[in-house]
Amino acid sequence: MPTWAANYTAIRHAHSHLMYFGWATLALMALIWRFLSLYTGRALPRSVHWQMGITAVLALLSFPAFWANGYGLTQIGSVSLPLGSMIATLNGLTWFHFAWLYWRQSSGLARRPLPVQLWDWAILLLLLSFGGALGLVAMVVTGAQSLFLQQTFLHLFLDLFAVGWFTVALLGLLWAWLGQRVALPRRLPILPLALAIAPTFFLGISPALVAPPLFWVAALANGLAGLLLFWHVGALLRRWVHLPWLARFGVAMLAVHGLMALVVLWPGVWEWSARTQLRVYFLHNLLLGWMSSLLLALIVEQLGLGKMRWSRWLGPVWIAGVGVMLLTLLGLGMLQFVSISALVLLRAAAWSSLIPAAVAVGVWLASVRLNQAAASTRSG
Repeated sequence: MPTWAANYTAIRHAHSHLMYFGWATLALMALIWRFLSLYTGRALPRSVHWQMGITAVLALLSFPAFWANGYGLTQIGSVSLPLGSMIATLNGLTWFHFAWLYWRQSSGLARRPLPVQLWDWAILLLLLSFGGALGLVAMVVTGAQSLFLQQTFLHLFLDLFAVGWFTVALLGLLWAWLGQRVALPRRLPILPLALAIAPTFFLGISPALVAPPLFWVAALANGLAGLLLFWHVGALLRRWVHLPWLARFGVAMLAVHGLMALVVLWPGVWEWSARTQLRVYFLHNLLLGWMSSLLLALIVEQLGLGKMRWSRWLGPVWIAGVGVMLLTLLGLGMLQFVSISALVLLRAAAWSSLIPAAVAVGVWLASVRLNQAAASTRSG
């Protein structure tokens, strides 16, 4: 096996960054453009298509760039280049392009509805997270060796990107979708939620590098963010009947995420969890359980696939696959309390991961067939 194929850390970086930059960010941007045009009543400019295309290409390039050597240096000829950091920086430039186009399209709104306000702050958190990518590049260029700075920039980039941009933007999309069916709540936390999320990335750093005062600032902000997420979940529960099963499952996983934010406040839990594999469970609950479930639900609804006969099985199959995967990852994180072999849990997690992948491929194939049918109808 070649060295690059045996580098598990680099493979993990390639997997996660393609999901971050490709699936999640592209889907969020596409749905934001979709709902924003309904609020503005204006067609999207052609530059949006270019922005989405460039974002997609650079997202795809992140996979080979990170697989080569993660965030480390990759030897190309006579020079060593930080390919991962470089492609992350290029991806970040597309986010500024998106933010500029978004501001141009939304600036004419006389009143900014609840979903638009959530997108405003989500995009600000997205741009703030880009500072982490710039910091990583700067460290490589200058040869800085500070482990604390490296971890700070890394988690500013990855954690604020996931917990901030993904979560707040997705809440905006969910409320925009619900707003077409039912009255939206008059008051929900938006700015306080964004401000509370901002410092939580410090909790991703190794406890050995984080001073107690900094931990408590991040932990208290994290706990507040969890409570504010429960405020949103409570408002969603009052509109539960309007949500498809996939969305309900996603909201339930968001509630689990909020609960974990409160558990971190218990003395010693954060330090203990850092010595386990619970971070893997945390990320998959956030990115697969909450985010991907809800994105898939919204995409199915927007494409009209929910009316197809086979779609009745989509939710249960996805929930079963993701549920098994999350339970096995939780078991791996709690291994000292579980009398099951780690190898058994790893195999169960690996095999169960095929189920959501198969469902996603099925939805993609169905959307392609639907587009082909629509195109043939127009041409006929």
